[in-house]
Amino acid sequence: MLLLLGTSIATAQDGLSSIPVSETFSENGSYKIKSIAFNNTPGNIDGVSYVYNGEQLMYQIPRSFDMLLDNSTRIVLSNDGRIVVYYHNKKYRPEKEYDNVVVYKEGVLFGSFTTDQYAACSSKDNDCTVLYNNYDAVIDYKRSDYGKSDYKKVLRSMDEDEEWLHNKMLVIKDNIIYTVSGKKKISVFHTDNLVLEKDVDFDKLYPFIKDFPSPKTTVLNVPKTRMTIDQFTEKKSGETLNQLIEKRFNLKSVSRNDKSAAQEFKLYHVSMTGYMTRYGFLELTSLNVDPIFNKEELVQYIDDLRFDPSTIDDVLPRQYFNYYAMSYRNPNENVARDEKIAYDKAIKDERLRRERLDTINGFFIPRSLEESFAQLDKIMPLNERQILVSLENQPDKYNSDAGGLGIWIRTNWGIIDGSRFQTYFNERNLYDPKEISAIIVSQYIKYLKKENQVARNWERTHPRI
Repeated sequence: MLLLLGTSIATAQDGLSSIPVSETFSENGSYKIKSIAFNNTPGNIDGVSYVYNGEQLMYQIPRSFDMLLDNSTRIVLSNDGRIVVYYHNKKYRPEKEYDNVVVYKEGVLFGSFTTDQYAACSSKDNDCTVLYNNYDAVIDYKRSDYGKSDYKKVLRSMDEDEEWLHNKMLVIKDNIIYTVSGKKKISVFHTDNLVLEKDVDFDKLYPFIKDFPSPKTTVLNVPKTRMTIDQFTEKKSGETLNQLIEKRFNLKSVSRNDKSAAQEFKLYHVSMTGYMTRYGFLELTSLNVDPIFNKEELVQYIDDLRFDPSTIDDVLPRQYFNYYAMSYRNPNENVARDEKIAYDKAIKDERLRRERLDTINGFFIPRSLEESFAQLDKIMPLNERQILVSLENQPDKYNSDAGGLGIWIRTNWGIIDGSRFQTYFNERNLYDPKEISAIIVSQYIKYLKKENQVARNWERTHPRI
């Protein structure tokens, strides 16, 4: 209920300047799948894939199957074009679409396997992967110009088996897929009837499959546009979106990095994410604005604009942009300063008001560390308290921004927006909300472990200043 254990999901950019776009042929060469991503985030399925019979489009799948340079991914298309099997050594999210092996039949998710299910080994082991991957060991990164547009793979010297595994950890023959796992065991998947055999000895089967082909795949280097949304240029006026917003709302833009402006003027913020399409439309997926903006009006305004589509590569139907964050102020400096003074006073008055409250938004606000323990005892079930103790050395689990008791405390006990409990820590020279919640939880765990005088001992080492 309250613990809400955080999960570690990678969302950072992969560091490459290109977006995954690939073409893979069926074993008989008659069919092709073209997979197009809309961004280059690891684990991404945001995109579209097209399956062709020759040059004729058969159907499309509303996701991408990213082919990465490090041999951690492979895709197979059956000889009738109906079955797509995608392999990925990493699983980034819990949904079936992100499983390590996914099977699509005529464009619909038909089945999936985790590494444990497909490779007959435990994914908890470092070398248990659905695909054998010795990329880091055999690639000469410097001579290959890895990560650059002119990348060309150069191998180090290695044993014959390792070279074969580097190039052919997945082979196909007559619609049967043979994959070698990180444990060097072979799994055999029959795409005709979707039957899986696993845990086959490598040395036993290797002589039989060593001359089988791997899927023919071409990975295209499609440049990722690095500009931010505010730099998009409207075709009609030649002005950027940032300039258009300035005019529309009679404001002056200020860089988010301008700290002096933030101290001097009242700033109003806009942040958004969205797709730029090949036809120049910006399709918003999120928009956060301060109250000075009419959100519906801004959405409609942006929806009616048409931008220069040359900002994205011709291959992409659209590209996702996850950054636009600008600040604006009144164009009259004196007015902007007065607005800042009034705003700061209102914030100060609100914090003083909250400091006098014993309840905020229905939640009782503790006055001290010891009182917080009593409150947590009341609202946390025994089984959750036991789980919490087991996480004593894992603050990323209980104090994460993605979930955990820490974020519940920061949100509901006024550790961010002001409360008498926040003041309790501020008086002890502690101001960072995440540090404060970590202290509360870590000391509560000591309390649950029956350590004597936990709160008083902490206060003794953290007196008021």
